[in-house]
Amino acid sequence: MTEPAVAEASTVTKGASAGEAPSAVRAASVESGSKARPGARAAATSPEQLLKMLGERIVAKDIDGIIALHEPEAAIVDWDGSVIRGRAAIRTFYLEWFASNPVLTVNPRQTVIAGGWRAWDNKVRQRTAAIMGDYSLEQDAADGTRESFTGNFCDTVQEQLDGTWLYVQDNPYPPHGDAAASRTAHH
Repeated sequence: MTEPAVAEASTVTKGASAGEAPSAVRAASVESGSKARPGARAAATSPEQLLKMLGERIVAKDIDGIIALHEPEAAIVDWDGSVIRGRAAIRTFYLEWFASNPVLTVNPRQTVIAGGWRAWDNKVRQRTAAIMGDYSLEQDAADGTRESFTGNFCDTVQEQLDGTWLYVQDNPYPPHGDAAASRTAHH
């Protein structure tokens, strides 16, 4: 299933100091179309909503909220190609990244949902989705100046048994082949 991304570009900007979240973010707010238990955080019910919620929590520098959007063994691909695995390592990554005062603008372009299994009620469950798009990032460099980057991303998310979605892989640096190779490649 291929679906054009419904979400518009969202800007992820500086918020509270790393590890702190405004009380409005800490409170269990129920966003439109999301699921939440009393006293629990809202959960995404679509890949697009998951991306939006991640952006909102990055703006708020809500580390616990960000971690709650990832499966326990999720991964992030870092700028050098290394892979950051598991919630503890992802927490450390975000704490360090927030020190650079990032401003991130994400433009989702396409979401592809596939896989899963058909249940007794004929509903497909535990689907996987790829969210693809582009982004721009501005952050503090080591020398104190601001630096800017642009790139593409391809994130992998999975539907949980309760119908909510979580990150499996956040990849802001997907590899791209050279133009000559892509003309001759077949799938």
